[in-house]
Amino acid sequence: MGKEVIYVIGHKNPDTDSICSAIGLAELKKSLGMDNVFAARAGDINPQTSFVLDYFRASAPRYLPDVYPRARDIMSVNVVRATVETPVIKIMEMMRDTDIRFVPVLDSVGKPAGVLTLMDLAKSYMERIGADSASIVTTTLKNITETIGGSAVLDFLGGRLSPFRVSVGAMARESFEKILAGKDPRECAVIVGDRSDIQIASVEKGVALMIVTGGFNVGDDVMTEARKKRVSIVVSPYDSATTALLVRLSTPAGNVCGPAFEEAEPDDLVEEIRWRAAGSDGIVVRDGDGIMRGVITKTDLLKPSNISLVLVDHNELAQAVDGAERVSIIEVVDHHRIGSFHTSQPIPFICEPVGSTSTLVSELYQRRNVPISKEVAGLLLAGVLSDTVILKSPTATDRDSQAAKWLEEKSGLDSIGFGAEIFAAASSLKKRGPRDSVNGDFKVFEAKGKKFGVGQVETIGFEEFFEEKDGLKDELLAAMEKGGLALSALLVTDIVMGTSLLLAVGEKKILWKLDYPKLGESVWELKNVISRKKQVVPHLLGIFNEIY
Repeated sequence: MGKEVIYVIGHKNPDTDSICSAIGLAELKKSLGMDNVFAARAGDINPQTSFVLDYFRASAPRYLPDVYPRARDIMSVNVVRATVETPVIKIMEMMRDTDIRFVPVLDSVGKPAGVLTLMDLAKSYMERIGADSASIVTTTLKNITETIGGSAVLDFLGGRLSPFRVSVGAMARESFEKILAGKDPRECAVIVGDRSDIQIASVEKGVALMIVTGGFNVGDDVMTEARKKRVSIVVSPYDSATTALLVRLSTPAGNVCGPAFEEAEPDDLVEEIRWRAAGSDGIVVRDGDGIMRGVITKTDLLKPSNISLVLVDHNELAQAVDGAERVSIIEVVDHHRIGSFHTSQPIPFICEPVGSTSTLVSELYQRRNVPISKEVAGLLLAGVLSDTVILKSPTATDRDSQAAKWLEEKSGLDSIGFGAEIFAAASSLKKRGPRDSVNGDFKVFEAKGKKFGVGQVETIGFEEFFEEKDGLKDELLAAMEKGGLALSALLVTDIVMGTSLLLAVGEKKILWKLDYPKLGESVWELKNVISRKKQVVPHLLGIFNEIY
């Protein structure tokens, strides 16, 4: 599990205030010494915000389609692992020393060849008891030497993997020769102590390997014959019984591990992995190239995500990035109503009646006496001017005006001129198109278990609205169907005249209750209305509370 990452993030379909306040607050936290905090966004950048970012040559915050915990967030990286060449006894020692039951076995490039569990090892050796293959050990001379802690006196086998029929020479030579009779000597490995007659018989037969136990030296005559017959010789410090046991445990892990195992990719959702882990000792996480990046055990599934969120410009999960309910929300800075929201621990929660979240962020800079760059001051000023319609909205307060004045000083910009540029950059509905016009700043609200969505777009005049009305209505219907909404609406605001039109579709009993003059099919006139939050949403909430 990696280091905690904190994302400062606004609502879905972010507007300029949402994006700029996220950037501003993230920069404030970095100035206060937090190096693991980043601005993020839960949706596409709209044309107005794009203009503002380009104006200051600022990068858009990182896009997070969701924050659902994924395999990479909880997997263990520094795990015990083995190679395909690792002797089984070494894996058993790893399991004993680290109290684990699951060891991935990797090839030379880090790709998993299989896994070994305690149960796998037990089955492997229990199944061989009494079987014809019980005396056959597939291993390498290197593994044998390493496992018994011995030394290779003669090596004609090299590093090749070979099946050995293992015999212990603890009987008379005549009986021993009967045991070897009928077997291919080049497949035989003989374990013998200081019995020179058995040693001579072994090398004369030309066995592949002779293991001399007890640390005894090999006589010159035996060495001479072994060289002639190309018999490899290893000296073991243990007695014959112990050596025989250890040789059987020298088998490379690659020959014992099962090739079938549970696996996942780093981006797989934890919820999808959880059911697979129920019947497994562990899941191997590997990347697109097949390289193992970590493992997930049942203990890992209990870990919290390493992602934490600071919510700006919203506090309702319906408006938050997908998966927000599965991670820690550690702070909120907002200026909307308090919705359905709870946390497991107390958190800083700023939710105050001002016109812009950027106003609250600028006040935090002043309160903490933290220097602010011209670029960040300009971005926050854009957020204030956008959300308060250049301080004309009924949501605008004296605090917004004071914040704008302070941000003007720090950025060197003029609010009136800069605000006009901001709104002129995105006032054309035709250029934006129906989809961006509806979804660019579309927020979903809930009352009495029913949901409704309201988007807002600023224009100069309503001529284009009537030209684009049919396309806008189609997008509202699509949004209603996709979100399961009872009402889907778009507030079209003329920032010059300070008035709006409402295009709405939805259940008839809701539309009948709209207390505005109706101009035509699906269109209502909202004179002197420019605030969705303060003037439109409260009216809709009242209707929903009355009907449902």
